[in-house]
Amino acid sequence: MERKITAIGCAIILLCAVLYLAAPAASREGESSSSQGSGAQAGEMAAGITYAMNTVIEQRWYGPAADTVCDGSEALIREVEAQLSMHLESSEIAKVNAQAGIAPVEVSERTFRLLQRAKQLSEESGGAFDITIAPVVELWGITGDDPQVPSDEALAAAMELVGIDGLLLDEGARTAYLERPGMAIDLGGIAKGWTAGLVGELAHGQAGTAGFASLGGNLIVIGENPDGSGAFRFGLRDPQGDASQYLAIVELEDGETMATTGGYERYFEQDGVRYHHVIDPKTGYPAQSDLLSVTVITQDGALGDYLSTALFIEGKEAALARGQEEGFALILVDTEGNVYYSPSLADRFEPHDGAAAYRYFVIE
Repeated sequence: MERKITAIGCAIILLCAVLYLAAPAASREGESSSSQGSGAQAGEMAAGITYAMNTVIEQRWYGPAADTVCDGSEALIREVEAQLSMHLESSEIAKVNAQAGIAPVEVSERTFRLLQRAKQLSEESGGAFDITIAPVVELWGITGDDPQVPSDEALAAAMELVGIDGLLLDEGARTAYLERPGMAIDLGGIAKGWTAGLVGELAHGQAGTAGFASLGGNLIVIGENPDGSGAFRFGLRDPQGDASQYLAIVELEDGETMATTGGYERYFEQDGVRYHHVIDPKTGYPAQSDLLSVTVITQDGALGDYLSTALFIEGKEAALARGQEEGFALILVDTEGNVYYSPSLADRFEPHDGAAAYRYFVIE
């Protein structure tokens, strides 16, 4: 993945779906500063970039425990990946998939709780989200090395294996069981947001820590900017621009996560048609959405990750209908150049002057 660092009047650090906008302060990595915010020293900074959970992980932490949080977060993310990745044969999810139609598999407490939450949200989504979509996702192979449009026959066979009612969870035995051979779980639509929440808990456990971590399209923010400027500010990526272009600036508060789903990051083209990676469980095809991107801001990382996916698939009308609900805020970009944002963001959402093609509206 090409990565850029660009200067446009302030420091910009590329994250996958957002750009971190740092005030033009003098302090940088390795330099000291006495400015403070949330108890974190601006000069005590640790940052890292790595690859895990099939995405780029970027971190930036400030405070006396910055190194501890940075190292601990990476270790935690890799531990979670080792438990949840469907592509690692030794993972708990891979073992559940391998035993589909054969026998229940005991899993860890952490994995079981995530499966419970993911099943609940799948059931509540009305078919817009389903973690048993794995056979269809694997058939398309959009995130792999050889993506292709499947035949009608192969897709129909894979769709027969999709259905959240076929995932049985036994809380007493702490087991997961897929009823039919060939069924499989893919937690890609919820795991990174859920993991971002775990990273936030880790960081909150270290006094005086502030900063953020990005797991692909999922961001977790702790504390305030240590340069004294207040809340951390991020540029929301323009889904029609390159990785350095953004359409609005958003301030995120302590403990908030921001999840973005869109069809512009991962896709392939075949016979002149673009196919993105967000599969609609009802059709087995990439979602035909009238939205370019959906961003969810919430204190609940798993909810944000799930909602950004489900609402992108359901489309503009369904997403707008939820724009004033409590517990989360939305930013929607549609295919006609309109940007809609929840009224709860009115004081911390700023349209970007460079995105002149867009029109901005508060969701009513």
